[in-house]
Amino acid sequence: MRPAHVHFLVDAPGHEPLITHVFIEGDKYLDTDVVFGVKDDLISKIEQRSDPMMPDGHRRPEPGHLMSYVFG
Repeated sequence: MRPAHVHFLVDAPGHEPLITHVFIEGDKYLDTDVVFGVKDDLISKIEQRSDPMMPDGHRRPEPGHLMSYVFG
């Protein structure tokens, strides 16, 4: 079972910390979220990856998943 959303704490000098969550595209609960917090801008796709390098430059030991989201 995969999560319906991922929580984040975003913190930067000179700004108030932000706690938010990003929903996963295609999740069956997107239309029935109990707090009506699902907004199109907060939905991200998860991709299966098998390339040998991860985004941080480390070698990937096995296939995995990657979720990208730009906080702006």
